[in-house]
Amino acid sequence: MNKLKQLVTLFVVQLKLQLKIKLRYLSATITEMIIYAGALLLILFGANGNNIGQQYGIKGNVLITLIGYLFWSNGVSALNSCSSSVESDEISGIFETEAQSALPLWLIYLVQTIVEELYTWIYLIIISIVTSFFGHFSLLDLCIAFLLTFVFTLISNLGMFGIGMIFASGSIHYKRMGQWATILQALLVMFSNIYQPMITPYQQIIPYASGIEIVRSLFIGKSVPLNTYIIFVVVNLFWLIVGIVIFNYCFKKEKKNGSFDAF
Repeated sequence: MNKLKQLVTLFVVQLKLQLKIKLRYLSATITEMIIYAGALLLILFGANGNNIGQQYGIKGNVLITLIGYLFWSNGVSALNSCSSSVESDEISGIFETEAQSALPLWLIYLVQTIVEELYTWIYLIIISIVTSFFGHFSLLDLCIAFLLTFVFTLISNLGMFGIGMIFASGSIHYKRMGQWATILQALLVMFSNIYQPMITPYQQIIPYASGIEIVRSLFIGKSVPLNTYIIFVVVNLFWLIVGIVIFNYCFKKEKKNGSFDAF
C-alpha cells in the first residue's frame, strides 16, 4: 500500500511538473505541436500516393492514415521520453539520486512516460480536429477512431517504452544516444504500416504495427483474427520485459564499474 501511495504521488508530481514546464516554455510547446503537425502532413502526402483507402476498401485516405499516425506519434513519444529522460538526468546530475528511490528506476521512468503521453494526446487531439475539417470525415468518426486508438496504444506504448529502455541503457554508459533514437523514429515511418497496410508479417515485431491493423479493421467493420490480438500483446510484453531486463543489467553494471557523475 505504501508503494502504491508513492506511485500515485509520483504521478501527481510529474503531472504538475510537466504542466508547469509546458506553460513556462510555451514557445517550445507550440514548436513541438508544429513538428507533430508537420509529421502528419508528410505522412498524409505519402498515403495519398498509395491510395490507402482503396486498399482497405473505403473512400478517402485521411482518417485511415490518421490512425497509423496516432499510433506512431504516441509510440515515438514513449520511446523518446524514457530514453531522453535518462540522458537529461545524467546531464543535470540527478540520475544517481533518483536511483536511491524506493521505487524501481524503470518504474519512475514509466510514470514519467505515461504523464508525457497524456500531454502528447492533447497535441494530437487539436491537430486531428483541425484535420477533420478538410479530411472529409466527421467528428463522430474521429471520436470513434480516437477511442479505439487510445485503448490499444495503452498496450503498444509499453512495447515502445521497452525499446526506449534499451536506448536508455546505452545512455547509462555511452551517455549520448538521442541521435540513434531519432534515426529509429524515421525508419519506423518508412518501414511500418503507418500510411499503407501491413505488407509482411515481419512488421509485427514493431510494437504498434498489429495495433494499427486491429483498429483500422474494427473501425471499418471487419473482423480481426484472435491470433492478431495475441501477437499484438505478446510482442509488446516481449519488448517491455527485454527493455527492463537490459536496463537493469546495464544500470547494475555501471553502478559497480562506472561513474554516474562523469557525463
